[in-house]
Amino acid sequence: MLEDWNVLAIGERDTERELLMELEEDGEFERSGFRDIVIGRVEDIVEFLEDAENKKYPHLNRVIPIDDAFFVSPENLMAVLKRRIERYIDEIEPSETFGFRVERRGMKEDISSQAVEREVGGYFYDLIEKVYGRKPKVNLKNPDKLIAIEIAGNRCGIGFITKEMREKYSLIRVK
Repeated sequence: MLEDWNVLAIGERDTERELLMELEEDGEFERSGFRDIVIGRVEDIVEFLEDAENKKYPHLNRVIPIDDAFFVSPENLMAVLKRRIERYIDEIEPSETFGFRVERRGMKEDISSQAVEREVGGYFYDLIEKVYGRKPKVNLKNPDKLIAIEIAGNRCGIGFITKEMREKYSLIRVK
């Protein structure tokens, strides 16, 4: 089981096997347990994104670069996420906007994506206000900096995605 992953790849509908075959030469990838979603580790994320943008992987629909990957349970999810996102407060400049997005697969009975966004995003907002003494600017539609939380069963990944990255790589799409 891949623990140190840095890419979440979403394939076209019902193409998981083909997607895994396309990706295997460029990294270590495995099924996530959720249809058409694979997780992987690549050596150079920029090179991978360039290849993806140049249509090297025809069955790839979306990709989320992951900075931090770990295991969670419904009981510890909120506490772990709050602790893990603290490292990003220095990345948000006073003039910049930030946003949070959570995409959850699994844990349906235990947790809602909106509840995670509200609680963890609210914690992050309050933390910036407390540490820097300023009200941060939130933009959920098109933020300068986006913190994407991807949950696939008991695996969780956080991607810190800039507006420039989203503009340069059309396959980086966070729902």
